[in-house]
Formats: sequence, C-alpha cells, structure tokens
Amino acid sequence: MSDKTSDADLVRASDLFDVEFYLRKNPDVRTSGIDPVLHYLRQGARDGRNPSKEFSTNAYLRRNPDVGEMNPLVHYLRHGKAQGRSLNPAEDDARLVRESGFFDEDYYRHFRPDLPADRDVVKHFIRFGAREGLDPSEKFSTSGYMRQNPDVAKTHWNPLVHYLRHGRAEGRIAPRGALREPYVDALYAERWQAIAPMPVTRLPGGEHRISIVTDSVAPHSLFGGVGTAIILGVQIANRLGNGTLRLVTRTDEPDGQVIALLEEATGIRLDGILELEQVSVDGSQRLQFTDRDIVMTTSWWTTRAVLDSDIPREQVLYLLQEDERMFYAYGDERLLCQETLAEPDLAVVVNTSRLLEHLSGPGGLPHLRESAIALEPAFPTRDASVVPAGSGTAKRNLFFYSRPLNARNLFWRGAQVIARAVEARILDPDEWEFHFVGRGTPDLTLPRDVHVTITEGMGWTDYQDFVASMDAALVLMDTPHPSYPPYDLASVGAAVLTNSHGIKTDLSDISDNIVVAPSTVDGLLEGLREMVELARDPEQRAANVAADHINRDWEATLVPVVDWVERRFRTVIGPEGAGEESIVPDVH
Repeated sequence: MSDKTSDADLVRASDLFDVEFYLRKNPDVRTSGIDPVLHYLRQGARDGRNPSKEFSTNAYLRRNPDVGEMNPLVHYLRHGKAQGRSLNPAEDDARLVRESGFFDEDYYRHFRPDLPADRDVVKHFIRFGAREGLDPSEKFSTSGYMRQNPDVAKTHWNPLVHYLRHGRAEGRIAPRGALREPYVDALYAERWQAIAPMPVTRLPGGEHRISIVTDSVAPHSLFGGVGTAIILGVQIANRLGNGTLRLVTRTDEPDGQVIALLEEATGIRLDGILELEQVSVDGSQRLQFTDRDIVMTTSWWTTRAVLDSDIPREQVLYLLQEDERMFYAYGDERLLCQETLAEPDLAVVVNTSRLLEHLSGPGGLPHLRESAIALEPAFPTRDASVVPAGSGTAKRNLFFYSRPLNARNLFWRGAQVIARAVEARILDPDEWEFHFVGRGTPDLTLPRDVHVTITEGMGWTDYQDFVASMDAALVLMDTPHPSYPPYDLASVGAAVLTNSHGIKTDLSDISDNIVVAPSTVDGLLEGLREMVELARDPEQRAANVAADHINRDWEATLVPVVDWVERRFRTVIGPEGAGEESIVPDVH
C-alpha cells in the first residue's frame, strides 16, 4: 500500500482492526459515538487497547522499542510486516516457552495453587509470574537470571523469553530455579537460622576487647539479662586496662545510650571505648575479631552460633541466666539447647548460686561445677531505708509481674489467684490499688468491678521509682531462678510473694521480705495472706531491708567473677592485660 495512504485508511483496510471486537471490548467508545479507528489511533493505543484478537498493542511495543511514538499497528502495517516482525509477540513468546522444555505446568501451579484450572499458566508466567519472582521450573531461576544480567533487568523482557531468544546464543547461563520440594538441608537452615554459624573474619593484632553478642540492646531491654551482661562486660573491659566494650546485636541495631542509662542507674563506668555493631542472623554481615577478643554470649542460640563459627571456644564466655531448657517443651529446640548447655570446657558465668546449684545437681549438668562460676546480682536503690507506709487514706499498691507473652511467668495463674483473692477480700479493693506490669497484658477487670492499672515500656530509672512506691508484689517464675523483680522490690521494702520450684523453696537467705509458696491456687492464696500481713507492717519490712543479703554495689559483687574471668582467659588477655586488682582463688 502507498505510503501516501492515511493511517486511518491503512488501518481500516487491514484485517487486523476488528471494529466489532474493539467496540465490544471498549463500551465507552461505543457509547461516545467516536469512530473506533480514530479512537484507536488517537488514544486507544496509548491506553494499551488492542485493535483485534490477532494484534497485541503492548506486546508489540515491548518487543519493538524502536517503534517510539508511532502507533504500533500502523508501524506493523507500514514497516514491521515487511521486516518479518511478529504481529502478536505474546503468542509467539507463549509458543516459544511451551516448546522450550523450561516450563513445567505442575511445578508452576505448585507455587500458585490459586490459579483457576482453565487459566493459561504460560501466559500468566509471561505477563505476571516473572514480575512476582516465580520460576517456570527447576531448570530456570527468574530472579537469578536478572541478578546475573542487570542489563536485562532494566528492560521489559521476560527473563526466560530473553534467554531463549538471545541469552542462550550469547553464552549466558540459565541458573537453576527453586526446588519444588527443597533439600532438607535448605529447610533446616531456614528453620534454624538463629543458630547458623556466625560469619566471622579473624584480623591480626588488636587491643583487648570484650564483645557481647545478644539479640538487641535498647533502653527497654536493659531489665534483667541484657543489663547484667553489659554491666559484667563493662567490669571485664575495665579490668583489661581501659579495654574496649563492643555490643554486637543480631536482630536490631544497637542503641549506645544504654551505657549512660546503666551508669545513672548502677554507678558503673566504662573507662575505655564503646563500639556498636550489628551482625544479623541472615549472614549478610561478618563479625571481625582478633585473638584478643573475649566473646560473651547471652543465650544458648547466640552461644551455638558463636561456637560453630571460627571463633575458638577458648575465647568464648557464656553468661547463662536461666535454665534455658525450660523455655521449651520436649522437642528439637530443647534438645539443641541441652546440647549447647552440655558443651564441655566452655567458660560459663551462671546468674545466681541457686541457679548454678540447680543446673549442676542430679540429672543436670555436673560439668558446670568445674567450668562455671556463680554471679550474684546487685540492686542499687535510691534510699533503701524508705519503706512505703501505706497509712492514712491512701491505698496500698500491689505490683503484679504480668508477662503473658512469657509462659514461665505464669500470668494466668497469677491473674486467677488475684481474682480469687479479691473475691475473698484477701486483697480488699478498699485497701489496694492493682498494678499489672508487663508487655502484652490484656485489658481486664477484676471481680467486684475492680479496674487495674496496666504499665509497660518503662525506662530503668522510672522503673526504680515505680518499684519504690510499691507495698507488695506477686512475682511468679516457673523456674528455679528467683528472677530480678523479687530482689528489686524486696530491697526497697515491699512484701513479695513468689512461687516455689525445685530447690527454690525458701528465699530468706536473700530477704525476709520474700515469701515463697507452692504454685497451686490454694498455696498462692495462703501466701498472699502472709504477704498482706507483712505489707501492713512497714516497720518489719524496713527491718528486713536492714538485715537482708541483697548486694547493692555491682562493682563489689562482680570482683570474684571478674577475677575468675581474668584467670580463665589468661591466654587471651596475656600478662599485660591485668589491671591493678589482686588475684584471688577460684570461687565456684
């Protein structure tokens, strides 16, 4: 046809423009009364509308970027047909993919089981699946081909279509797709990513450093275990002679302000340098270390990840603050935890002598008697002589350690017992205000329409002030570890009730402000009666504070532990690493 023929006449004369098809697919054009050919030329092609079943506007443009601003059907009729270009590249691509041996319909439907049975899955892959990152079969990886070929990634090509039409002839590689049923090793690695060997790089030389590996370090995570680890780390770093303290986190970026908060709350001071580093569990970052690093782990899973790395176990110190086996029912997690706790010749600091006695007792981990030392925590108080009197018209304050997200804290047993105590007026609502303290506590009302105050997310100093205002507390922990809140509260004169567990039957060696009762409902109700009587006697509570055995100076209580660490890691520290403190005999 002559080049002088108008575009409209050219299209009208072509079998590739079907007026009825165009009007049926585009009812807005039928309603408007506009000439369908003129509509397609002026607007329809820009909207991606097709002139007939035989011609795909968008597919032709994707395959022929040199068309530019020219109408795609006009281009095909004037130039493309003579040049041998496909009038419907989408159909050609679908045929090419079907005949390639790289597309497996059963495989594709396995990953997209929601697709209707009558859906053409090859066309779905070409139009949508590749953009979703789906593979056509185990023979070809969509995302892998794009990573290997960034020039293709910048285009609109379907990766497999590009490979079949050009990439294979150009010598490009077809990477393997995802397995329909992954190898068990891959599934294991995905499930147990947290204990995968930590990627590390050894560097020569370096200064003395204590590196604490934990999940996260932030102001809200300083209560209990993380705070204790940092305090111990500071004391070890100071003993090394202005040594460096490095906080290494695995789930969240570390927050350096925790050191200042700990200094304010405990009086400890870091003499040397603070370093912050994140080494996530996905292995995307590597931890650099030298032969002068002591690497302190804070859980069985961080310990496992470090022990299975290239860091020598002679440089690993495990701070064990709970019988972590009790976190789990009998199963794989408990087994892996048990095996980690049973690692021989590993230096372990156990939080409290009572927990060490439990762990190393009959049927436990007897090797800890030789390879571990107990740490007795400290609880600095603003003014330990001030005990809430609860006199006059003001109500007394009851603290409930409410942590429903932590099963071992027995939230439901504690809430149940408080409810029964309110009904029986063991805890008289006219006498008591109820404070439920802990993350995830549900909104609730006690019997007699008693409302509770729910508190969570306090900073350390606010927590200390809050604890000092309490008259009594219910703190449950279904483990032999007494946990920190009973110490916190008893040290400022609150009457505390906790539950017995194993060898944890009496805590009067810590403070007579702590009552221990069986975990049964009746046992705890009887314990509440005893706790209430003690709470009503502020003079006795004050006397118990004066006579307790709760450490209040972290630096002093940690001296034997730091001495032990210094001796245990002599080959790492070297003789020049010792501070001015004298060496004392081992204390187990």
